[in-house]
Amino acid sequence: MPWRRHFSTVFFISVTSIVLPACSGYGAAPAPSDRTPAPVADRTSAPIAQQPYRPLTFAYERPIVGAEVRVTADGLPAGKNVDLMWTTVTGGWVIEDYYYFRGKKYQPAETRLGQFPVDAAGRLDARFRIPEDYGGVHEVLAVIDGRTIAQKGIEVTQSFEMRPASGPVGTPIELVVKGLGFRVMESTWVVNWDNSLAGFVSAASSRGSAVARFRAAGPAGAHVVDVLSGFQGLGYLNHEQAPNDYLPRPRFSFQTTAERPASLAPYAEPYPTQPTPETELSVSGLTAALAPTQGPVGTRTTLTGHGFPAGKPLQLVWQTSVGSRVSGEGFGPSEVALPGVTVGADGRLNASIAVPEDLGGLHGIAVRDGDRTLARVFFVIETSIAGISRTSGPVGTPVTIHLKGVGWTEYDNIYIATYDNAYMGYACGFNSQGDVVINFHATGAPGIHIIDLYPGIYQGPPSEPQLLYKQPQLTYADDHPGNKIPALRFMFDVTAK
Repeated sequence: MPWRRHFSTVFFISVTSIVLPACSGYGAAPAPSDRTPAPVADRTSAPIAQQPYRPLTFAYERPIVGAEVRVTADGLPAGKNVDLMWTTVTGGWVIEDYYYFRGKKYQPAETRLGQFPVDAAGRLDARFRIPEDYGGVHEVLAVIDGRTIAQKGIEVTQSFEMRPASGPVGTPIELVVKGLGFRVMESTWVVNWDNSLAGFVSAASSRGSAVARFRAAGPAGAHVVDVLSGFQGLGYLNHEQAPNDYLPRPRFSFQTTAERPASLAPYAEPYPTQPTPETELSVSGLTAALAPTQGPVGTRTTLTGHGFPAGKPLQLVWQTSVGSRVSGEGFGPSEVALPGVTVGADGRLNASIAVPEDLGGLHGIAVRDGDRTLARVFFVIETSIAGISRTSGPVGTPVTIHLKGVGWTEYDNIYIATYDNAYMGYACGFNSQGDVVINFHATGAPGIHIIDLYPGIYQGPPSEPQLLYKQPQLTYADDHPGNKIPALRFMFDVTAK
């Protein structure tokens, strides 16, 4: 049977659309419960006498996340308490059926800044700090007894901080961004290292805050890091003539020092914990669990459970997907038999499973009695570095990087390569079932050169205002849609001959 070009339900996830929540770390929502954005309230029928609409007055130094704002108003009902509300949005990247990247989606929401008294003269004099949130225009509403009586907008601008400012080749660099917007032209910036594209910066699902991560490249000396406002993941150069020329475009300098790194060995950054669905059980009284639930190909994981038919031989089945989205053959779900297991006399199940070489991401392991599935547990394959062929040689030396467990969905099927923080190209994992081989040749002056592989987005709706496809995402750790997957880091020493 030919593969289906598209299928409505991926084998292990029920049909649903997921709007990814805010991430932890720099993009975390404020801790107090009353700072959690909620749907916009209907205040049209609140019981308060109608009063003229009043303006709010703001005073602040610079409207960035964390800045203190003084808000005043006159002519308010004396002796009342005012709730100051902050209008915002909730939402972010949208993933459907685990596989499809559907762009971004947001809904109006609001959060409470605090409650403040109106004095006997009808004057409000309060202070609040701009919450960790998306940049752009937000309304501040003054609400008394459930009805809005005053309001004013404040435009939150973006802030950028780079650290450290010096170090040898390979030094990890963090660009901390806050206040990136959810609207198209305020949502994406681009990092240029010495006038070459290193990658894009976004915070679509992390409430406007994220950390862009890249590394110092050589040679020794000063290097210019430009953070450009951009569109389609590319920097916009004639910023002064743009309709959004008010957006900040910071410039930093990094001093690459002459020390050599201690090791040229490649490494994958730490893999974050991946979510897995709950275990599926078809018979009352069964239990089943898998530990660990993630790791690279070849990981030994143990399936345990009880309540199974005593002494019964059962089949274990690995569930995956096969095919290609570009060959014309299509793709679809597939199953591979694993070594079976016999239930103990007490109904307990204990099976050691070697994770097969396969695509990265989520897989099911089904426990079957003939045609009947009794239980299903889930495992996430992590992308891993199988090796690099050489780490030194003269210009023109052929180099091969070998990866295993590269993903297959529209958002984790791809790694994008940079060479000395300059875009080099991309590699995909679906057609080769997660086994990826990248070939290139060493270039540059004698010395240490860096090769970085970044997560990105392979494809999505062509109707999206920003087509950020096949570009390195530097904020992958905080804002990558779907699976959070790490960057992969390599070095090569170009010798004189």
